[in-house]
Amino acid sequence: MEPAARKKPARTTTPDAPAKRTRVDRDSVLFALGELVRREVDLDALLAQVIDTVTKAMDADRGTFYLVDRARGELFSKAAHLPELREIRLKVGQGIAGHVARTGEAINLSHTEGDPRFYGAIDRATNYATRSMLCVPVLDRAGEILGVLQLLNKKGAAFDDDDEALLRALASQVAMLVESTSLYAQLRAPTGGPLRYRFNGVVGGGARMRRVYDLVTRAAGTDATVLITGETGTGKGLIARAIHYNSPRAGRPFVAVDCASLPATLIENELFGHERGAYTGADQRSVGKFEAADGGTVFLDELGEVPLTLQSKLLRVLQDREFERVGGRKTLKVDVRILAATNRNLEDMVARQRFREDLYYRLRVLSLAMPPLRERGPEDLEQLAYHFLAGFAQRHNKQVVRFSPPALARLHAHSWPGNIRELENCIEGAVVLSVGDAIEVADLPLPADPRELPAAGRKAGRGGAADLARLSWTEMEKLYIEAVLAAHDGNRSGAARAMGIGRATLLRKIKTLKIRA
Repeated sequence: MEPAARKKPARTTTPDAPAKRTRVDRDSVLFALGELVRREVDLDALLAQVIDTVTKAMDADRGTFYLVDRARGELFSKAAHLPELREIRLKVGQGIAGHVARTGEAINLSHTEGDPRFYGAIDRATNYATRSMLCVPVLDRAGEILGVLQLLNKKGAAFDDDDEALLRALASQVAMLVESTSLYAQLRAPTGGPLRYRFNGVVGGGARMRRVYDLVTRAAGTDATVLITGETGTGKGLIARAIHYNSPRAGRPFVAVDCASLPATLIENELFGHERGAYTGADQRSVGKFEAADGGTVFLDELGEVPLTLQSKLLRVLQDREFERVGGRKTLKVDVRILAATNRNLEDMVARQRFREDLYYRLRVLSLAMPPLRERGPEDLEQLAYHFLAGFAQRHNKQVVRFSPPALARLHAHSWPGNIRELENCIEGAVVLSVGDAIEVADLPLPADPRELPAAGRKAGRGGAADLARLSWTEMEKLYIEAVLAAHDGNRSGAARAMGIGRATLLRKIKTLKIRA
């Protein structure tokens, strides 16, 4: 029997109703994808939702989204209607999906029986009968095959040419979705391998991050207040968004407040709003962040910067979900979940009476500590580096796709006091400077000496690497900031950008560490 690929079957249903429904469903798919790409959500849930929606739109019985693992020369099912098996793995070229992954051709089979490309072992393992199938490649913007979309057994008919055209269009949207997530960098990385992280935008699969993912998953399903701690640049904001967008409040507002960037006199107004006439210049009522987030989540970033005079009012919101606007008498009730983050040691601040003890304990109903980059292991560092490489190469229209072995070694030798933000800025600078397809050591805007900051150490009256190794982390951070400031001729804005932190954060560190700048 001849293969039935691309053969247009006779219609067995009325031509208008299915096509009309498909157009409507396609629009709903595109809208759903547009919403999802802006959220840090569970990647497995995201792709499962995509394959569910596409399968329904195409009136198929089952659907599968395969990703290509280049390092192994395999496809693996990342999202599928597959109750019988946990995962399908195929060699590139094996079966219909493998053929599509190898050739980039779409295949439309009205009958699978007798087609030599059809791989019947999966049907035998699942006790499922595949009669017809439609399979198209998922291509990135560079034309490389990221994966394959496969549909099985259209209800009441075989797939036709219109179905193929529609699935190709949907595949392009799925490709855009994948390119906007954390999946894309690892799929393009030469090391390849399984995808060992769960939340979009939050990259890394080491033991420390797996514990974070577990806590995020458990916290997301509740309404509990979560205190996220960790050094500057460790990704506390991304984790807060992941908690919100995987919670029952995901469809409601997520309102973030950077307490470190606001003068103490404005924080109360920003959080609670004001009434008309509350102060000079207040010519109309203003809604604060808590009101704006009603039904959703308020994320208080750098909470340790909130002045003592305001902490009692914040405690009241945490306990009773009520407050008054500045200059107002009417008590307002809000339904919000509160997430907070800080790089400060709040227990130490409580001991020094700089942070209210009752507020501290009310905040840490659940506590989640973000590990610094230096403690996350070499695998996480490389995953993050490739994640940023893919994004910045696309943004700056560069052809760079990898790091040379010496460049990777240099990345591993650096201590990353600025954590992920510092790494992100480092990779962007390297991409801009790169020539060819690889990042070289010379492209990395890092100190040439692996001992990190020898010049700063000598200025402070210290010698080489042995002396630097005996320094505390606070002393090392001080030397690092002094060195970066010196490299930027004292320009604080430029130094903050180079370190991947906000100017307000740098000013606070200068004050805390007593740096002469």
